[in-house]
Amino acid sequence: MNAVFPTPQSDTSERLLSPDELEAALRDIGARRYHNLHPFHRLLHDGKLSKDQVRAWALNRYYYQAMIPVKDAAVLARMTDAALRRVWRQRIVDHDGDAPGDGGIERWLKLAEGVGFRRDYVESTAGILSATKFSVEAYVHFVAERSLLEAIASSLTEMFSPNIISERVSGMLKNYDFITKETLAYFEKRMTQAPRDADFALDYVKRHATTPELQRQAMAALTFKCNVLWTQLDALYFAYVAPGMIPPDAWTPGTGLVAETQSGAPGTGRLSATDVPRLPRGVRMRFDQTRDKHVLLAPERTFDLDANAVAVLNLVDGKTSVAAIADRLGETYAADPRAIEVDVLAMLNDLAGKRVLER
Repeated sequence: MNAVFPTPQSDTSERLLSPDELEAALRDIGARRYHNLHPFHRLLHDGKLSKDQVRAWALNRYYYQAMIPVKDAAVLARMTDAALRRVWRQRIVDHDGDAPGDGGIERWLKLAEGVGFRRDYVESTAGILSATKFSVEAYVHFVAERSLLEAIASSLTEMFSPNIISERVSGMLKNYDFITKETLAYFEKRMTQAPRDADFALDYVKRHATTPELQRQAMAALTFKCNVLWTQLDALYFAYVAPGMIPPDAWTPGTGLVAETQSGAPGTGRLSATDVPRLPRGVRMRFDQTRDKHVLLAPERTFDLDANAVAVLNLVDGKTSVAAIADRLGETYAADPRAIEVDVLAMLNDLAGKRVLER
C-alpha cells in the first residue's frame, strides 16, 4: 500500500506562479495524494471493515488527534507577529477546548468509547502502532524545524477535509449499525473549523511564497503532510486488513474494551418473552415501491426486511409482549408459538442491538 510521492516538479517549477496558479498546484496535490484515495478509507467508508478494524482506526487516529495541538503549539511558538498568533491559537483551543470535557480531543475520545474502548486505555496510547507514532511525530518535528511558511503550508490538507468528512459520516452511518450520530460528533465541528483554518493558511501561503523556490517548498510541505496521513493508513491496512500482521505491542482485538453489556442504550439490550417491544421515535417500517421490498427506516440508516421480519414487525405496536406476538404468529401459521418465540426473540434482539428497537 506504500505510495511513492516525489517532490512536485513541473515545467513551471522555475518560474514564479501567480497566486491562483499556486493555489491550483496545491489543490492538485490533494486531488492526487490525499488519503481519501487510500484503499483503507474506501473500505472504511463503504462498510467493508469489521468492527475491530474500525476500532483499530479509531484508536490509532486518536494519537494523531491528540498531537495536533502539540503541533500547533510548536508553530505558534515560532510566530513573532501577535496578530498571527491570535489567529493560530484558535486551532489549539479547537482541539484542547476551553475547559475539561470540551474540544476535539474529548470528542474523539467519545468516538473511541462509542466503538467500545475504555477511555483510560485510549488515553494511555498503549496499543498505538509504532508506524502511527513515527508518522505523527515526524509531522511535529517537521513544523518545528522547517520554515514557518512550510509549517503553515503543511496544514493545507484542511482544504480537502470537508469532502472526506462528509463521505465518512454518511458512509459510516449507513453501513455500520454500531455507529451513531453521537459517535461521530467530532466531525460536525470540523465541517466549519477546517474550511476556516484552510482559508487562513492558503491566504498566508499565497502571500508569502514570493519566489519559485518558496513556492516549491510550500508544495513539498503539503506533499509531506499527505505522506503523513497516507502512511498511517498503510500501517493500519498492513496490520489489520492484509496481510493482517499485527506488530508486537500493538492493539489486538478484545484489548482495552468495555464489556459489551455495559454499552447498551436505555431501553435496549436483551429482550425476554415478557418484554413489550416498540420502534423508537424516528424509526418506521415502509414498503419501498422502487425496490419492491419492505425496509426499516432509521435516521441515516436503512435495513432490508424479509417476509418473516415484516410479519413480526407488523405486530410490534408498543402494547403487545414478545410472547403474545409469538402466540398470534402461531395461530396465523399453525405452528408452535414457543418455537416461534425463540426465532422472534433472536430477530428482535438483533434489531435492539442495532438501536432500532426498544422495550
